[in-house]
Amino acid sequence: MIDWLNQTILYSVVGALQPVLDFFVDGNSRFYWLYCLTGIAIAAYGWHKHKEARSFKDALLDKEMWLSTSALNDYAIVVLTPVLRLTVLSALMINWEPVSAWVVSVLHSAGVSGTVNDSTAILLGVALTLTLFVVDDGLKWLAHYLFHAIPELWEFHKVHHSAEHLNFVTADRHHPVEVIATATLTTIAYGLVNGLFIGLFGDKLTITTIMGANVFLFVTNICGGALRHSPFWITFGPRIEKWIISPAMHQLHHSDKVEHFDRNYGGSLAVWDRLAGSLLLAGEKSTIDRFGIGEETKDFRSLGVIYFRPFKAAANLMRNRFKRPEPAAARSTGQMSV
Repeated sequence: MIDWLNQTILYSVVGALQPVLDFFVDGNSRFYWLYCLTGIAIAAYGWHKHKEARSFKDALLDKEMWLSTSALNDYAIVVLTPVLRLTVLSALMINWEPVSAWVVSVLHSAGVSGTVNDSTAILLGVALTLTLFVVDDGLKWLAHYLFHAIPELWEFHKVHHSAEHLNFVTADRHHPVEVIATATLTTIAYGLVNGLFIGLFGDKLTITTIMGANVFLFVTNICGGALRHSPFWITFGPRIEKWIISPAMHQLHHSDKVEHFDRNYGGSLAVWDRLAGSLLLAGEKSTIDRFGIGEETKDFRSLGVIYFRPFKAAANLMRNRFKRPEPAAARSTGQMSV
């Protein structure tokens, strides 16, 4: 018991420090310092180009963006999420390596195996890197779509959309249920892709990374990825936005206007939305009045509601979904069936 308690405390401390490590050393983090720095530079250029009346300094240091109740909840969630992942949710997290090993064993048992030589290793390494990026981005689009399309899942995804002011950390404002579900899907896919390449070409392939991140993810993030969750309206123009999600396109996704609902699910690539018919190009000027989920937004200003209300709401929806309908006679007389 003492050992378990000590381990839990240790993991809680490590988890609480994780956001600091993410900011300084983890290129996979969406609020990695370099992404934030380049994002600010891009936003400043766009602000200057459009000759906004308000100074860029005032916009960047806006108290509503950084110190509102919504923002404070963002900071709490970004600390609590890794703590929960390392403690109470640790049993639900999976590793990609066993999945990869299983795929390799299946291929080998079928007589499929291979190795690469120096002349093809680099090319195949790039192919693996690109495949992982595209598959990961596509599955994140699918998970995002399902969390919007399925009412029970939407109750959990409301946590992300209840942000009233967007800042760099809002990117990780997610309910633990969504974190686990999306991570499970993408981790399994990561293992399958790696296993397929290892089984076909051997284990000598190297993924191309920068700062620990897939090079393709690094490029999209350094080109304004951090600005997707910010109030800075940055567009890429219609030609590029048919392929790449711009910060402004994702801000439309967070708008509480009905005409913006269920648009631009994509993380990096816009092709998935284009194929699904959910793509909405940004245009030159913002048409967003506010962020959030309408009147319900104000209900998500406490951490208690953020973490526990989705369970109750989803359970009620599930109960009603499978509830046996009353006989017609009982409904007409106002009597309840037994």
